[in-house]
Amino acid sequence: MTRAVRQQRHDGRIEEDSEPSRDTGDTSPEAAIVSVLTTEHFTLQGARAATTSESTARAALFVGAVSSGLIALGFVGQASRFGSAFEAFALVVLPTLFALGVFTFVRLVQSSTEDLLYGRAINRIRGYYRELAGEHARYLLLDDHDDVYGVLANMGMRRPARWQLWFTLAAMVAVITAVIAGATQALIVARLTDDGLGWPVVAGAAAALAALSALARVQNRMHLSARGWDQPLFPSPDTPLQTSGRAGSMGDNRPLRDTR
Repeated sequence: MTRAVRQQRHDGRIEEDSEPSRDTGDTSPEAAIVSVLTTEHFTLQGARAATTSESTARAALFVGAVSSGLIALGFVGQASRFGSAFEAFALVVLPTLFALGVFTFVRLVQSSTEDLLYGRAINRIRGYYRELAGEHARYLLLDDHDDVYGVLANMGMRRPARWQLWFTLAAMVAVITAVIAGATQALIVARLTDDGLGWPVVAGAAAALAALSALARVQNRMHLSARGWDQPLFPSPDTPLQTSGRAGSMGDNRPLRDTR
């Protein structure tokens, strides 16, 4: 710390009066805003990592439960020669796995929409960074568009397909859950009709397709509802499929409502 030395004459003596200088940092409003946004940016990055970790753990737990259930069914089937004991055990295990799949699917969709929301918030902060950087903004590689397309572009998907929602962990769980629903339905029909594999296969396929369609609709509606909570400040230009009105298309970027 620097010292300011002041010499004064008093009764023929020279006195040194030293006082510490005050360190005045940059307390401008712009510096304060940058500090706040930097902290928020860091918090959002941590939240995104947490959603990814939770989604991976939940999907792994569900797949592990399905694997364990199928192994148990195999042991019981061999022990009972696929008789009444096997059918009773299967009608307990399969519906349980189906319910676990539905619960896991819903939470994975929620985590996915939450991650997109955090990504939009980060892109909005990055938009301020670009405005502040001015001509040096060219060193910022990632986009600053705070809509769904901006988030996907920063993931390397500049022109995402219409069926992008099928390439998620939630979609994987939905397919497995639909197959479990079909197997349960086929087992029930086989038990009631005892007429070969014809009707059980048809009933099982119909149940699987119906379950998959219902889960896909839930995912589409949840994503469409989540992206409509706020108007983007930095929308992506020339987004593909932007005028599409079909629910679930990744190009439908119009907000459902403005809550501000």
